[in-house]
Amino acid sequence: MQGSFRHTAFIFLLAGLLAGCANLGAASKEPGVKGNADQAKAPELSKQRWMLSEGYSMLYTDASHLDLAELVLYVKVESDAVDKVVTDVAEAGGQLKKDLERIARDYPGVRIDLDPLPELEKRKRSAIAKDRARYFAPVIGHSGREYERTVLIGYVNGINHERHLCQVMAEAEPDASLKKFLLDAEKRYDALYDRITALLDKEYFKDPNGKTKG
Repeated sequence: MQGSFRHTAFIFLLAGLLAGCANLGAASKEPGVKGNADQAKAPELSKQRWMLSEGYSMLYTDASHLDLAELVLYVKVESDAVDKVVTDVAEAGGQLKKDLERIARDYPGVRIDLDPLPELEKRKRSAIAKDRARYFAPVIGHSGREYERTVLIGYVNGINHERHLCQVMAEAEPDASLKKFLLDAEKRYDALYDRITALLDKEYFKDPNGKTKG
């Protein structure tokens, strides 16, 4: 049962990354309830700080999804380079998660527990993930270059979302130390993005037999 759950969780992780989806694990709430309840907890937040806290909450949720180290065991890869990428992405997500938890403790104006996506947007993203999960389910337990390429493309999509989120948040963040944190996080995601795209370009934009597509 535990192994089956982890297999299913990895399918949805990969499907969500390929769909470029954030907050797939957020609990669904009734429209209109989420915003009123959250705002009642933190009436002191200005409109800008509320907007930024929505961004920090998205970063935290997405980092939590990337920090699924136990699911790395279900990425059946043959390449040491891909195995290292998957491990490093999980470690980056784990570190960012810890950093955001510390920031939320140290800065009263930063919250990481919001659920900013509208209900219909969450339903749409969930539908996309389920559709992609049905496609990817057969590859769990298998390996090979085509599967490795699928995993890498999934991480590229997810990390591309995160680095751009950090960028636009840094532009809006008035606190110098928080701005630096966001810029540093963007650089970490940029480095992972460049590294994975370089690996894809070099080794995986080919057919499964290793021949360059003409």
